[in-house]
Amino acid sequence: MASENVSEVPAGGVPEGGVPAGGVQHETPELPLKPGPGTKTKPVVSRRVFKKRIKKSTSHGAWKLVYADFVTVLMAFFIVVWVMLFDNISKRERIDTSCIEPVAKELKELIAGDAGLQTGKAPFDIDYSTDGLRITLKDAGEPLFQRGGTVLSDFAKKQFQKIAGVANKCPTHKLKIEGYTDAEPYGGGGTVGYSNWELSAERANSARRELILEKVPTERISQVIGYGDSVPSMPQDPTNPLNRRISITIIPPKIGGQVKMGGLSPV
Repeated sequence: MASENVSEVPAGGVPEGGVPAGGVQHETPELPLKPGPGTKTKPVVSRRVFKKRIKKSTSHGAWKLVYADFVTVLMAFFIVVWVMLFDNISKRERIDTSCIEPVAKELKELIAGDAGLQTGKAPFDIDYSTDGLRITLKDAGEPLFQRGGTVLSDFAKKQFQKIAGVANKCPTHKLKIEGYTDAEPYGGGGTVGYSNWELSAERANSARRELILEKVPTERISQVIGYGDSVPSMPQDPTNPLNRRISITIIPPKIGGQVKMGGLSPV
């Protein structure tokens, strides 16, 4: 019976179950596992690697390229415009001034030699317009017409003799006659149907008849126009007598084309 309580002891001296002989069991502390082949370690968390973006360094001279392109385009534009203008100018008909320039000089000499004109205000304006040589006879001291009338005064007739004499030296040149008044309303203020428009036109026509009497051929008269008081010579003083005037333009023929005035061919 006593043999049943005796435990079998293995050859190593430690009974099965890990308890040494004598009955006292010692706990062996658990050692941490060293990582090595075949051992499990903590899972490695993968981290996303962000590459730092490197800004491309822009050259500070890039604006120069843009500016150069702009200047090139601008130059091309001006060249095109210049070519177009040059082409239009080259096609424009030129006027022949070989006759009107000596006429202008002679008329000025006639005015300078007239003692009667030197004592008062000079009634003549001589200048060049887009049509040709323009001679303007003004109410300066001596009236050209009786007040509100269309009959030329003796003074005006004498001046038209000078104008006709120099104009006849250019027999191939057309003549344009224009009449102007001051801003004072005519008669009943235009209520009777007659105004400065009609007055200026009739005065210009009186000048035409006087030139014809002075041997200017009728076919040379191209236009007779009345402007009323719409184009004053003294806009700051529209009622001044100097606004009352008659202009005669000697129109030279254009080289290579027909004479044109205001887009219209002469009658």
